[in-house]
This record gives sequence, C-alpha cells and structure tokens, in this order.
Amino acid sequence: MNKKKFSVSGMTCDGCVQSIKTKLELEDDIDSVEVSLNDEYLLLSSKKNYKESELNDLLKSIGSYKVSEDYQKPNIIKIIAKYLSTYKPILITLIFVFLLSFLSYEVFDGTADSFMRFAMGYFFLIFSFLKFQDISQFASSFSNYDPITKTFYKFGLIYPFIELSLGIFFILGVFLLFSNILTLLILLPQTYGIFMKLRRKEEMINCACLGTSFSVPLSNLTILENISMCIMAIFFIVVMI
Repeated sequence: MNKKKFSVSGMTCDGCVQSIKTKLELEDDIDSVEVSLNDEYLLLSSKKNYKESELNDLLKSIGSYKVSEDYQKPNIIKIIAKYLSTYKPILITLIFVFLLSFLSYEVFDGTADSFMRFAMGYFFLIFSFLKFQDISQFASSFSNYDPITKTFYKFGLIYPFIELSLGIFFILGVFLLFSNILTLLILLPQTYGIFMKLRRKEEMINCACLGTSFSVPLSNLTILENISMCIMAIFFIVVMI
C-alpha cells in the first residue's frame, strides 16, 4: 500500500474537494483519498505508486487543478498572496471607489457624511458599469444567489439600471431618503442569499458583482461590501428621519 501526499492548487470551495475525491476514488487502484482545502493537499492511499502527471491527467476533465509532488504546508504569506490574487479585481475596484470618494471629498471640502455619500455613489456607478458589459449573463449569474432575481428574473435585467440611478443620486445628493431605503431593499435580500449559499458550502459560484468581466468566487468579501453599504444607508436614514 502506497501512501503519498501531494500539493493541489486551483481549489476554491468544498465542491472542488468533493469533485477531486469522487473522481480519484473511481480508480480501482486507489483505496482512499483525503483532500484539504485549507492546507491544499491530497493524501492518496493506493496500490499503485501514482505520479503527479498521472493524477493531473485524471483531474483535467473536472477542473483546472494542478497536482504537484513537492507539498509544503501553506504559510501565512502564501495564504494572503492567494487571497489577494483570487479577489484582486474586487479589491482594486474598491480601492478606486475609496480613491474617487476621497478626491471628491477633498475637492468639495466635504464632511464625513459627504465622504460616505460619495463612497456609495461611486460604488454603485463602478459596479453598474461592469454589469452593463453583458446584462443577460449578469442576470443569469445573479439569479444563483439573489432571492429576488431567482423569483422574478427580470429584476436581474434591470438591476444594473437601478445601481446606475443610485450612483447618480448619491453623487448629486438628490432623492437621498429614497435612495438609502432602496439600497437596503436590494442589498439585504442579496446578502442573505449569499450567506445561505456560503453556509451550505455548495459548488463554487462566481460573484456577479463584477458582471461577467471577471471570474471571482462568491465569498464573505461580498457580504462585507453589502453590509458596509447597508450600515451607511441606515445611518443616513436615521439622520434624515
């Protein structure tokens, strides 16, 4: 009996782990398979001494996974680097939202309230632009976790227009009470849907927040974005009422 540990890259969720286990356990020569998502390893017990090339050939039909014999447990630097690489498009977009908000705040000699208003405005403007690249594909992806779009598909088709309108309203400082209430109405159900998807640990689903321009897995980062927007919306509603 051969027992060997390999490094595995390309896994993003528990669905990937299960796919790899299921595929390899179909082989007659393999007795057991242990796969760790966090530590990125594959522990193989088999009658045959498998090489990494053979395992890669077996796995290439189910995903972009890469098996290597030089396994090393990921350290904190590697974990952070992987996270930054995976979510780079969202992080860069959020940096631009912050930068534009800060510049607007400085130019117009604003207050903390105006900074938050600009942040909400640029957030909706930039993310709506990305969704406009392919609205129908966005709606299809969005329906995987947004409860409203799942029930009323056409909501996903008009969602980018809603975000665009909210972005304009926040930056101009008009219809603010309406805009903040609408922000809660569209983001709270969406956040709940994301939370439930992540809690069930289903197969990997791409985040639709960037439209179809980038392929980024759904994660707690999207929940954090939405909750931050909701907190600011609640603040403005309380102040205005």
